[in-house]
Amino acid sequence: LILAISLSLINMSYAQKADDILEKLSNKTNSYKNIKASFAYKMVNLEAEIDETTNGTLLVDGNKYHLNIAGQEVICDGETLWTYLVDSEEVQINEVSEEDGFSPSKLLSSYNDDYTAKMEEDKIENGVTFYQLHLKPKDKNSNFDYVVLYVNKELLQLSEFIMHDFDDNVFSYEIKQFVTDGEIPTDSFTFDTAKYPNVEVIDMR
Repeated sequence: LILAISLSLINMSYAQKADDILEKLSNKTNSYKNIKASFAYKMVNLEAEIDETTNGTLLVDGNKYHLNIAGQEVICDGETLWTYLVDSEEVQINEVSEEDGFSPSKLLSSYNDDYTAKMEEDKIENGVTFYQLHLKPKDKNSNFDYVVLYVNKELLQLSEFIMHDFDDNVFSYEIKQFVTDGEIPTDSFTFDTAKYPNVEVIDMR
């Protein structure tokens, strides 16, 4: 009984530490005026022999963002969402609703709201120490089984975000460059169809 109580207290302590780290990470991320990042996106499924890596870039300014990856650009000014397929010369336009609107800033900062977290053993790579956190989605209808976060211990900055789904797929986002509070052109968060005379516009609003 004493052992069970001790282990329970230790687990509670680790859970509290995980929550504290995530809270500090969220507060720090939300304090930035804007974020400019480059990353490597990787999808792995060993059974299906899939191992694909794609590089991308991301600009974030509050609820505005501009994602560029795998031949498509996803641009949002907070109210309108443009999805531009480069090879197809096609852009889809949708409205952003509060219920289903996706925001990378939320992905980067709202861990305590969406997940139950616990600490794992620290990871040391090239002399850099990272917190390792195991996150379980609170939403029972989530498409993902669990998520692993690696957070730079010294910088208190997200380094890698790895999602495991129920079909043995592993999706990882490894941040290569993370620049904050820089100058970002205001037109980065809108899609000007006038600049793309040959693009087919599919307005779904």
